[in-house]
Amino acid sequence: MLRRDGAAIALLYGIGGVGKTAIAKSVYNQNFYKFVGKSFLSNFRSKHIVCLQRQLLSDILKKTVDEIHDEDEGILKIKDALCCRRTLIVLDDVDKRDQFNKIIGMQNWFCKGSKIIVTTRNKGLFSANDTECVKFQVKPLDNKNSLELFSWNAFGRAYPLKDFVEDYWRIVHHCNGLPLALRVIGSSLSGKGREIWESALQQLEVISNFEVQKVLRISYDFLDGDCLKNLFLDIACFFNGMDVDDAVRILDGLDKGARFGIDNLIDRCLVEINSHQRLWMHQLVRDMGREIAHQESPKCQRIWRHENAFTVLKGTTVSSSIFLCLLKWFVVH
Repeated sequence: MLRRDGAAIALLYGIGGVGKTAIAKSVYNQNFYKFVGKSFLSNFRSKHIVCLQRQLLSDILKKTVDEIHDEDEGILKIKDALCCRRTLIVLDDVDKRDQFNKIIGMQNWFCKGSKIIVTTRNKGLFSANDTECVKFQVKPLDNKNSLELFSWNAFGRAYPLKDFVEDYWRIVHHCNGLPLALRVIGSSLSGKGREIWESALQQLEVISNFEVQKVLRISYDFLDGDCLKNLFLDIACFFNGMDVDDAVRILDGLDKGARFGIDNLIDRCLVEINSHQRLWMHQLVRDMGREIAHQESPKCQRIWRHENAFTVLKGTTVSSSIFLCLLKWFVVH
């Protein structure tokens, strides 16, 4: 029997659609044959814990396991299965630490040489005290790789057709290195004529691709509480690109508890503080936030478009919440 000596853990974190799952799949496919037990648990966030426990045991034992009735029973059976097998496990899209614990349990259950790969949008899933965990941030692609990925999906080759040079650079700039957006938009334009490209470009300037927005919105929907969601929307609409201290000063004046909230959003890979100490959101994450705010427009909570601000100012009455939003708008612009 192999000695139980814990498992090495790699945490891949980043915004939705940035390629965490693709990297994990590639590493898994290139290495699974080296392990006695292996399992890739995809879409972790959307599945019930007992279902995931059954799948993990079925994969490791190489037979169907149905006789798990609750989480505690599952944990005990997983412990027995892991204690004598060198194992490779991928947990895809984990959101909370207790989800991880109910599947993996204690790391010292694992045989020496076992590996766990976790993909997540929550950088804070493991604390700094988890010395067994190595964290890797998956960042958007640079222009060269963005162009190549988009070209493969749009043209079936590594470089675009000459007739589309101006158009594809506009799309690559819009996607800002996000692989999901490059693949989805590239595939949707594959084989289409110039008039379709022009129409798509005009639409992208106003409405971001629905499939991309649906994936990005998962991060927003899983934020804890309305306060954090409102802070995210405020930053998307008004404070993206602003000096972080200036933004905190304004937000704290509105009783937002901004420092703590911003730190949470950073852990959730929705916001960064760049090298110039400014708040920064990926362009498509910002657009997603603004689209959510736009859907709330009947409440008149946030106004960042010039034309909408002028419309409100022409009205006969302005609520206090609108007034505060307009004040913020003038500060930013």
